[in-house]
Amino acid sequence: MFKQIAPLSGARTSSTRADRPAVSDTDQSPLLVAVALLALVICCLAISNQSFWIDEAGGGHVAKQPTLATWWRAVLHHGEDLQLPLYTFFIWGWEKVVGLQEAGIRAGNALWFLPGVLVMFYALAGKPLLRWSFSTVLLCSPFVWYYLNEARPYAMQIGLSLIVFAALYQIGSTQNRSTQERGWVIALCLGSVLFGAVSLLAMLWLGAYLGAGVLGAPEDHRRRLARDYRMYWVPTLALLCAEGLFYLWTLSRGTRGAPLPATGFRNVVFVIYELLGFGGLGPGRLAIRNGGLGAFRPWVPWLAIYGVVLLIVLIQGWRQVTTFTSRRTRVCWVAALVIVVGFISIVGAKVQWRVLGRHCASAVVPVLFVLGAGVATLLSRRTRSGRIVVAAFVGLSFVSDLNLRFSERHAKEDYRSAAVIATAAAARGEHVWWCADGGAGIYYGVPMSQPNSTPAPGQVWLLVDPTERLLASQPPPQVVVYSSKIEHDPGQRLRAYLQQGHYGLSQVLPSFTIWRR
Repeated sequence: MFKQIAPLSGARTSSTRADRPAVSDTDQSPLLVAVALLALVICCLAISNQSFWIDEAGGGHVAKQPTLATWWRAVLHHGEDLQLPLYTFFIWGWEKVVGLQEAGIRAGNALWFLPGVLVMFYALAGKPLLRWSFSTVLLCSPFVWYYLNEARPYAMQIGLSLIVFAALYQIGSTQNRSTQERGWVIALCLGSVLFGAVSLLAMLWLGAYLGAGVLGAPEDHRRRLARDYRMYWVPTLALLCAEGLFYLWTLSRGTRGAPLPATGFRNVVFVIYELLGFGGLGPGRLAIRNGGLGAFRPWVPWLAIYGVVLLIVLIQGWRQVTTFTSRRTRVCWVAALVIVVGFISIVGAKVQWRVLGRHCASAVVPVLFVLGAGVATLLSRRTRSGRIVVAAFVGLSFVSDLNLRFSERHAKEDYRSAAVIATAAAARGEHVWWCADGGAGIYYGVPMSQPNSTPAPGQVWLLVDPTERLLASQPPPQVVVYSSKIEHDPGQRLRAYLQQGHYGLSQVLPSFTIWRR
């Protein structure tokens, strides 16, 4: 936990706003409303009606089930969604309110993100400069923008991370009992139970938060909190144990993520790249996956400029954090985050599972806290150079946001348009081959065959890593829907077939090419 925060005011500690006492709850109400409206505007900007990609389509299939019984059967059938209990239940209920439109489903993220923003803003009431700096960094974070636009559990995880982090910050800000301490204990307990119920990975990150908070606090403070609020800790611990047993049960069933290339050093670097907000200033994910390091070459100038200002803000933020936290606290938080990232990476390497930034979504909150402290420190000095660095950092972050939201290179896989093309061609009696994810195609209404099985009349032939013999076993198609992701055709046999069999490239969609004979 944190010691009492020191002023973020440089040499002028006697008169800056950062030293003023916290305002009353009544005085804060207009500020909370203003921040809520600002966060809502950010959600509206970040959330799009683009097609679902593979994982989102899987969640959409679960969400559209008409009853709880069919929802549960779909969760069991879909495998990895069994380890997302709170999110799958929420999205099922949310779909009954807003329907199956992509933007509507994604808008549910705001219901979890907005409370997190407000709770964190309220927690920092005593330090106006820090609260506004952190809020700015949070609402301009490219990582946050990207996952607000995903119908997956990551925005929920970020929102609940903010609540837990805010509660730990407040409980640890003073060693003496305060009038609001009980409320923050309740927020910590409720936030922890919900946080742990989001997913198995969220449970690991919750362990990092609570471990760092408990071990970083002085022993006498821990004992007092344990004694005074045991009526809250005991049921909370019981519920968290129940969640842990549920996740152990899912593991006993063999539930795991889709098998993809194993995690390596590059994956860890990409996690850091995403968390720190580089994403929108560089190449798209498909280009990175297929082109490797060469995909970054055209974007090096922008990435370098952002990297320089980011480094300045990070250094200033870390220096400021060292002024209001103990060495023990800092070691506990850094160790907890590194241990969880390391554990997830080792598991990914062992079980052929690719670790990406989204699997470390909860790590973004302490990272943004350090960045917010850096922005506050630079502004408190009132120097031109400090303001230039802050303006460059916030401005480039916002450019990254807009690129992630609107640039074609960062567009989501367009399964919706690909499905429309395939379904229309099949309805005309044409032979259609589909080399992409079958589940996402079915979600968008494609009449799909079983994988690599002879299609019935009117069906689209689903190909999964086809062999040359399999390709030769069917009549030549009139239309081929081909995913640009290499895992659907790892041997490149279908691509060779298309290039040698008098097919022309008819249409290019995000992550898809359409070929016609």
